[in-house]
Amino acid sequence: MQQAPPQEQVEYASLGMRFAAVVIDTLVLFGLLILVMTVYVFVLVSQGRIDPNDPAAAQELSRQIAASSNAQVDLLLFAALFVYYLVLEAIFSASIGKLVLGMRVVMRDGGARATGLAVVIRNLVRIPEAMLLYVPAGVSYLASPRRQRLGDHAARTVVVRRRPVRAPAGYPAPLPYGPPGAAPGPAPGAPAAAGPQAPQGPLPVQPAAAWPQPPAPEPPAAPSADEALARLKQAALAVRGAHLAYLQFSERELAAGTEDQSGGYSDEYVSAWFTLADAVAALKEAHAGLERAAALTGQTVDQLTALQPDLVHLLAGLTPYFATSDDEEIHAAFLAVARAETNSP
Repeated sequence: MQQAPPQEQVEYASLGMRFAAVVIDTLVLFGLLILVMTVYVFVLVSQGRIDPNDPAAAQELSRQIAASSNAQVDLLLFAALFVYYLVLEAIFSASIGKLVLGMRVVMRDGGARATGLAVVIRNLVRIPEAMLLYVPAGVSYLASPRRQRLGDHAARTVVVRRRPVRAPAGYPAPLPYGPPGAAPGPAPGAPAAAGPQAPQGPLPVQPAAAWPQPPAPEPPAAPSADEALARLKQAALAVRGAHLAYLQFSERELAAGTEDQSGGYSDEYVSAWFTLADAVAALKEAHAGLERAAALTGQTVDQLTALQPDLVHLLAGLTPYFATSDDEEIHAAFLAVARAETNSP
């Protein structure tokens, strides 16, 4: 069954979403700390250093914990806070709270994955922000056109959210009773068969074909070769336009010294990057559609595109974009295309 193409809208994460992510991360972090303390006590018991049946031993452990200074407790908590965010954002570009809510940390100069140094800086600044209950972070967020807290300003990062958009009409929904050919189970919420008449022991196996099957929706008709060519040309022109727009804003930011009066890149520059990334995804999807159409006609993609020399020339200039799979590779492809155009006679 043909799946609906993924469509997303990228936007700066709202203050409410980021606050909700902090709440989730705080609950997760305290859960981890409680787990660590539980394991620590279990180790002490297994080593015989604490007798769980001795009340005096439990009182002694409580006295030792209470004797810890506030500075020691604060140091432990903020060290755990730093390590928690550092590890997750370095690996996944997001903490657990951000992952749950569909957010991620990216560099503000084009939306590439946050570097290791940027992750370290933004989470070092997080410590004094957390000490002040994130009040300075909220003020910085409201005053920043790119919705950056103090750590984001220092690390030159932004937090974005990819919000899914409903798939266009025409794509079939999954079958309600499982894959084709499988015996359907009871409808959701239906009571199970019961009573004295219910047979006991193994039931006779009935062929799956004997079960009534819900009608499968017809998949959308495959586009013809001409339609696939038209879609590919439209997608290639969109990438070409997005490439030129991103190049123009890049040159403008470089001419301005990469910093404007608000402390970062312009909204137009960031928007141009995400427009280019989305256009590249659409181009690769349109190319895959042309490959399917070519297979149905017994031809190759080169044979179909050869009928339109302007499309061949356009695709040749965009070749580096076809091998991309993430933001870093798209940015590298952008640089390769720009250099090739600069060096061409």
